[in-house]
Amino acid sequence: MPNHVHALFATLNGVALIDLVQTWKSYTAHKLKPLLGDKWPGWQKDYFDRLVRDEKHFGRCVRYIRRNPEKARLPDCDYTLFESERAKMY
Repeated sequence: MPNHVHALFATLNGVALIDLVQTWKSYTAHKLKPLLGDKWPGWQKDYFDRLVRDEKHFGRCVRYIRRNPEKARLPDCDYTLFESERAKMY
């Protein structure tokens, strides 16, 4: 997406979600800033999270993420969709 990211993941035991997100934002910022220079807008301080309740809910989340670029009318070359083998089942 041109202005946001969707990700479905499981946390490791004992790792707080806020720590995981902070680490991910820090790592990606250090990789993107040298590539984009002044065009790197940086990450927003906040984020929206949702606890996936069950397998049915997981499937709905996968389908929502998969359809998001189409809803935004993005051409295929403007986004990257990576799906795990589990997500591909939906």
